[in-house]
Parts: sequence; structure tokens; C-alpha cells
Amino acid sequence: MNKVWSESEKKFIKNNAGTMKDADMVAHLSKITGRKISLQALRKQRRRLGILKQCGRGICQIVNMMQSEG
Repeated sequence: MNKVWSESEKKFIKNNAGTMKDADMVAHLSKITGRKISLQALRKQRRRLGILKQCGRGICQIVNMMQSEG
């Protein structure tokens, strides 16, 4: 069953997406929430929040939404 993301979890993603790898955010959120969060679930939630990242290993840079639409 899918869990609903809390506002504090969404805020954590918004605040840290530009500086942390998705895998690191998954580990941190899993630890503080006490539930297993998958990498795919985090990425899906990040995209729903409108946060896109530049592709590449270890790159934490957020992509400008206007650039990605064109």
C-alpha cells in the first residue's frame, strides 16, 4: 500500500534536493520515518514537487523548469 507523504517529508525533499543525492535522501528519510522508502518512490515524489535534477552520477544540480520544457 502506498503511504501518503507528510508535509515535513516533502519539505525535506524541497530543501535538500539541490545538495543531496537521491540515494542519500532515501537513507535519511527511511531512518527518520521508520519506514522503507524506495529510490523510485522518492524520485517520483520529487518530480511531483516540480524538482528535476540534471542527469549524471553524483550530480545534485537542479534543472531549471523552463529549460526542461523546451
